Amino acid sequence: MSISRSREAGVARAPWVPLLATGALVIIAGIGLLIWPFFAASWLLVVIFGGAIIANGLAVLVRGGPGSVLGGVILIVAGVVAMAFAPVTASVLVTLLGGLLLVIGVAWVGIGARVAGGSPVVLIPGVLLLLAGVVALIWPDVALSIIAVIAGLVMLFVGVLIVRASLRLRKGPPPERTTIIID
Repeated sequence: MSISRSREAGVARAPWVPLLATGALVIIAGIGLLIWPFFAASWLLVVIFGGAIIANGLAVLVRGGPGSVLGGVILIVAGVVAMAFAPVTASVLVTLLGGLLLVIGVAWVGIGARVAGGSPVVLIPGVLLLLAGVVALIWPDVALSIIAVIAGLVMLFVGVLIVRASLRLRKGPPPERTTIIID
């Protein structure tokens, strides 16, 4: 099998414009999370959560079976209500996350204390989980803002990488002829 590529041959280049647009949108979302961390993160959290519930409701409706209409409608309504009452939904989700972090932290410390063999290093992740759970329960706005800032930085970095990749695709293949032969 032989694959040849060259600029002269008129080979179509990869579509770089959609990739560039995606990178720009990711950068804009990252900047939004950095500028308005609590608002952007709570809105994003609620949209993802509400959208997931609505999608599950639609899946239940499509699947059919006994009670599927009622179950699907309940899930769809719950998703819409979750989105309509965004501040309450965000607060409840962060509170649930804080409780879950506490449970996991207690389990980690409990199991780690039994198997640590005298090394307290094993307990550090459990203690950090406990602290994160306490922060999420006492200061949910702060916890959500910290997560938003970290997510914003990551999105900025990923967005820049996507834009760089799209600009590389724009240039196309190198001017010399590339030939790959597989025997």
